[in-house]
Amino acid sequence: MRAAALTILPLVLATPAFAADDARLELGIGATALRLPDYRGSDEQQGYLLPLPYLSYQGERLQVSRAGVRGLLFQGERTEFDLSLNATPPVKSEKNRARAGMPELDPTLEIGPSFKYRLSAAADPVRVELVLPLRAVASFDDWRVRHVGNVFNPKIGVEWRQGRDWGMGLSAGALFGDRRQHAYFYDVDARYATAERPAYRARGGYGGLQGTLSASRSFGDWWLGTFLRADQVGGARFADSPLVKRKTNLSAGIGLAWRFYRSDER
Repeated sequence: MRAAALTILPLVLATPAFAADDARLELGIGATALRLPDYRGSDEQQGYLLPLPYLSYQGERLQVSRAGVRGLLFQGERTEFDLSLNATPPVKSEKNRARAGMPELDPTLEIGPSFKYRLSAAADPVRVELVLPLRAVASFDDWRVRHVGNVFNPKIGVEWRQGRDWGMGLSAGALFGDRRQHAYFYDVDARYATAERPAYRARGGYGGLQGTLSASRSFGDWWLGTFLRADQVGGARFADSPLVKRKTNLSAGIGLAWRFYRSDER
């Protein structure tokens, strides 16, 4: 169940943060279909069909939406500190040829502060931001939680809203990971080395590029969200790992949720 909850995060976090209306609290439930690579640089993908919870809360200082938690730490005229989240799915080595015979990859959750600086004017219908998230990465093995590194993801984010029903988002930037984070995905210990998979020790630093296009639509009590994400690891510090089988990956997802509760408070 924990792995499933982490797996849906790419869709939950990719969709624009705009609320469909001014309701203070909305609750719902739905389903999502995802197609994700086993890891960045893998040549194998997995499909997921999972339940999708829906939560939107619009408070004066706290906003919880499909984009995560916003305005929780600090919010100024152009600057904002909030929480940044990301996740990766588990990988069973028997289902991934490059990792055959190696330990499985547990699901990971990334969480940490994010500094945002709004580049567009407050009245502009398109919101443009410089986003600087710094996240700690934790892996989950049953009930054991391990810190497996840190990630820095500077990017430019664009959000556009058409009325109260349509929202679109675009973000693009670079990824940087420390040695421990890169090692979790791309190291090959000597005991797992083969003729086709030599031992390898990953280095920290530049981790490639990532861009995400997302959209959401509200109609009545229903909400629809979708995203397409591209990852490029050419030139990354781990690009020469024998576990990197391709330089570009695509991820996609779509979710539909029925909002069964909306508060009367605005």
